[in-house]
Amino acid sequence: MRSKTSYFNPTLFKKNLARFWPLWGGASFIGALFPLYLLALLIHEGRPLLDNRLEATSLYYDALIYAVPAVSLVYGALCALAVWGWLYNTRSVGMYHSLPITRKGLFATSLLSGLSMMLIPYAVTGALTILVSLAAGVFEPVGLLVTILGVLGDTFFYFATATLVVFVTGNPFAFAAFYFIFHFLAAFAEWLVSRLMTAFYFGVEAAYGGVVEFLSPTMYLTRMLSVYTEHEELLMPDGWIDRGRILSVTLVNGWLIAVYALAGAVLLAAAWALYRRRRSESAGEVVAVGWMKPIFRYGVAFCAAIAGGSLLYTLFCRDIFQTGTTASTVPMAVCMAVAGVLGYYIASMLLAKSLQVFRGSAKGVLGTAVAAVAVCCLIAADPWGVEAWVPEAGELESVTARLYGIHGGPAVATLEDPAGIQKILDAQAAVIAERDALERIWGSGLHRSTAQLHLTFRLKEGRSSAVYRYYDIPVSDGEQPEALRVLAALAADPAFQESSIFGDVTVQGRKNLREARLTGGYVDSLYNPETQSYEGLDLTLEQAGTLEEAVRRDIQAGNFGRTIFLVSGEEYDQAAYNLHIQLNYALELQDSGPNWDSYVQNETISIRLSTYCTETLKALEDLGVLNEGRKLLTHAEQHALESREAGVPFEGDYDPYSFPRSGSAVYPGDAYVYPGEEVDAALLH
Repeated sequence: MRSKTSYFNPTLFKKNLARFWPLWGGASFIGALFPLYLLALLIHEGRPLLDNRLEATSLYYDALIYAVPAVSLVYGALCALAVWGWLYNTRSVGMYHSLPITRKGLFATSLLSGLSMMLIPYAVTGALTILVSLAAGVFEPVGLLVTILGVLGDTFFYFATATLVVFVTGNPFAFAAFYFIFHFLAAFAEWLVSRLMTAFYFGVEAAYGGVVEFLSPTMYLTRMLSVYTEHEELLMPDGWIDRGRILSVTLVNGWLIAVYALAGAVLLAAAWALYRRRRSESAGEVVAVGWMKPIFRYGVAFCAAIAGGSLLYTLFCRDIFQTGTTASTVPMAVCMAVAGVLGYYIASMLLAKSLQVFRGSAKGVLGTAVAAVAVCCLIAADPWGVEAWVPEAGELESVTARLYGIHGGPAVATLEDPAGIQKILDAQAAVIAERDALERIWGSGLHRSTAQLHLTFRLKEGRSSAVYRYYDIPVSDGEQPEALRVLAALAADPAFQESSIFGDVTVQGRKNLREARLTGGYVDSLYNPETQSYEGLDLTLEQAGTLEEAVRRDIQAGNFGRTIFLVSGEEYDQAAYNLHIQLNYALELQDSGPNWDSYVQNETISIRLSTYCTETLKALEDLGVLNEGRKLLTHAEQHALESREAGVPFEGDYDPYSFPRSGSAVYPGDAYVYPGEEVDAALLH
């Protein structure tokens, strides 16, 4: 009679579940706490916790997006170690392989054991959640089915990746390291390269773009999956549009879970191929697969070259060899070569489990050093044109520019129209064109202050989400860069200032804004000559509306933003007022949470004035805000007054970002008068 070959051993399956019941039992207990908590709330409140079934679906999807990947990442590794841990001990390997079970039987049985241990806690949590949903009357089968399928896909993928890593390594410590490296190496490598590019490229700031983030599934799923909830719109008697009941709930990009599940099947096949050829003697080794050892050795060397090289350069070379804001190629290449060689020997020691790894390593060390230098020189040469990149206006959805002047600022604006975007791009091009001259000023150490241009490019759909550029422009006592003049023109541009001042109460500044209503205002830092103190004044809705219109006229005339890039501190202090106009708004916003509700939020914008803002100053006088008892003081006039009252000469620098103080209290060393400066006595008294 022919014997049958079994690919599944029920005895071993039951043994695995019985041995590791604290693992899946403890996970089940923790998972059950959430539905039990909801049940306790339901009993305590005596009413449904959610308004309808679709709200429950939204909660299911939120858990699938944020909780399931993170939990499966950690719990999958624990379950894989539980069922495959015997591979890391030579005696256990010999015992298991002496059992009357084929390798196929061991693989299939352990695989099903691990998947069962992963699914049991989800099944317990899901069953209790269904019971609570039924009790609350919010059970929704479609959303529940989608969530179950998503949980199955995530569970299978994460356990498959853990199983593959099990057969790559030979001890549990290496498994833990390799497993998390497997899931996050791509994102970490991209971040390392971006940091190195930042060191070499003028204006390029390190920013993780997520180009290869799909190779880091936990990060990618959390970012790409989302919940879209459509609500019924209700017109309220006061004219506001409110959100009614939920009409539909959709899991956006849910198909990605199925893609990762298919990838998990491929990884599982690779794990079986490795197990078929795995040597029993590999237990205890860091890397159990022979052909993967060079990959491990040179992979560690590569990461060490970039990360360690950058660290060595910062500690020992930057202050000595670097003359500008960008790194010097030769010192960086040497540091990367040294760090790469150290990483090569560290990896060799881990593989050999010995410190005697120097004999016969000359070729590997030389290759590592040459590769590190080549990578450094390649990135420094910038063959991709990253540093000189100026996008076309048609490529961009929007640009956010932040201008930090020598004395004033910041001014922040987000522009979406092509004409406005092009003005910002012209300013960027002007800065890049003077790159070498600006670096020479930085290297000479003659600059006395700095202006800054920070850009955030939002590319159109189908491209990377955002690109960042940060430019520092040194300002010396000599001839000023042409880029400074271009930035000054941009700062006073009407479209730029409109967005900078009113951006928080417009749709361009707040994508979830439905309506903005002016409700009033306030004017502070009005000087009272009689009491010699500062006071504020509340504005009526009519007064606030008049000032808002005047501010917009000044914006269109190019009167705002003219003080930001003034080079002379004396000129700035004579032009900039201490006065701040605050305009208050009530904003109806749409919630970005799972229920997409609308709500009202108060917002206040603060507007700084200068002597150039003629329309606004005239409106303040016409409204009676400015009169004989309430005066405006520029920074120069204020400090002349304080110096006169305190009798203390100024010995430091004035901070243009500080707010004026109420009352007549003056701190020693804080008041000053410019040489030759005269203050209008009629203004002060």
